[in-house]
Amino acid sequence: MTTILMTQALQRQGEIWHNILSSQNLTVTWENLDADILAVLEGMEAAGLALPQLLLLDMGMTVTNPYRFCQVAQPRWPGIPVVITAGHDPQISAAERRWALRMGAVDLLPGIQESSLIATAVSHLTRVLEILDALPIQQDALMESLSRLTAPTPVPTPTAPPPPPLAAPPATPNTQYRGISTVADTAPTPKGEDEGQRRRRYRGSSY
Repeated sequence: MTTILMTQALQRQGEIWHNILSSQNLTVTWENLDADILAVLEGMEAAGLALPQLLLLDMGMTVTNPYRFCQVAQPRWPGIPVVITAGHDPQISAAERRWALRMGAVDLLPGIQESSLIATAVSHLTRVLEILDALPIQQDALMESLSRLTAPTPVPTPTAPPPPPLAAPPATPNTQYRGISTVADTAPTPKGEDEGQRRRRYRGSSY
């Protein structure tokens, strides 16, 4: 299995590279931007792990300078090609590319542009596969990965608010007497009784 160790200064550039490389059955190890790639390779070597077949290092790295890295790493690992990317730059001058090649990189690639995503992604992937001697491109798998990258983010469906709670039935009026709840006497006065003949109540007794 071919493995590529990659760093990218821009998250979106990293996502694109990871998708298009993975679509070609390449294993991609995406290191942190502040990783010391020299120390990473030394650690892998000391642990007896297989080293990557290609390094894809971005100019925006905070610890490793890709040009300096090429000068140091090329004598130690001459079989690992280094491709430098400039994710922030839409294009690279011929002078810049010549300088990168002089420092030991096999190529210097500009950032992959969203406005021409398919064209630049195919061009960059072709160059990497050419270096790895892994052409031709698996076009169906590449187009599928690019379609996922350009798919619009689905808008969440609004949720209907829950229905209001049913109103509770009116409570029966009650009175409190020494902590005991009793139903209030609200019955109408029987016909035939006048005001003077009503029963009087005293502490719950009628008389």
